[in-house]
Amino acid sequence: MIPMLNRAFAAVLASLLIASTAFASGQDIAYGPDPAQRLDVCTPPVMRGAAPALLMIHGGGWHEGSRLALRRECEAFAEAGIVAIPVDYRLATGAAGTTWPAQFNDVQLAMRWVRDHARLYGIDPSHICAEGDSAGGQLALLLGVVNTIDPGDMQTELSGVSPHANCAVAISGPADLARLAMVHPAMVSRLVGQGDAQGVREREISGSPALRVQNGAAPSLMIHGLDDPWVPFAQAVTMQAALARAGVNAWLVSHQGGHEFKGMTAQQGTEAWLLIQHFTRSMHLAGPPGEVSLEQAIGRGL
Repeated sequence: MIPMLNRAFAAVLASLLIASTAFASGQDIAYGPDPAQRLDVCTPPVMRGAAPALLMIHGGGWHEGSRLALRRECEAFAEAGIVAIPVDYRLATGAAGTTWPAQFNDVQLAMRWVRDHARLYGIDPSHICAEGDSAGGQLALLLGVVNTIDPGDMQTELSGVSPHANCAVAISGPADLARLAMVHPAMVSRLVGQGDAQGVREREISGSPALRVQNGAAPSLMIHGLDDPWVPFAQAVTMQAALARAGVNAWLVSHQGGHEFKGMTAQQGTEAWLLIQHFTRSMHLAGPPGEVSLEQAIGRGL
């Protein structure tokens, strides 16, 4: 199983948020009819016009995890002037209705809800990005490449609102589920379910951002460890290349470490979060798109 938020990841969040003045303008809000479809909203302490927003998607191998683990991260983004929205989604527990595409149906609905409520929370509806770690990174990348509402049990909810993210950030995010299944067959099988080979393959493709890149895909930032044992670095390389072929600005920032922020120093972790904040605000990084080390990306300036 892909691990939950690692200690290095959590320590960096704590260092970014010593004394927060950001606040939650909404907690435990229903964005859809299912009990799992809940979110929180962290608002910047000072609002100067419509703000960018970030839909935050937790990891946990699609079968565990909670938005509550993102509380410090939510507040840190709000401190940086970004309306942050951690979201829960249906987990692939094996219960009826919890296999793919339930997870993507949910985060697409969450994006539509945020856009529909943009004015209420002071959000610029044309500047709503998605960010996630691990399994959440896969969902964030999909929000960036899929422009229309996918078929599923939530497609009639807020059907006139765009589900598309204006930019996407993935930390150790999977990009090709069939290839990931070669490393973690049980985890991917739990997500896509059983059935005939063709049906399984169709669901794997549906959940593979690298295989669904289309015109109008959002600029994307991927941060990935070169020695990630859970989601191989090759997944990020494949994603960046697919976006580049489509003419989409995409940056792959590598670091000498493992899953999420494992192996980073505290300083490197802080720099990575500052990079994410900058990208969320500008939807761009300095220098040409492509693969670059964390040190090089920071050296180009924010």
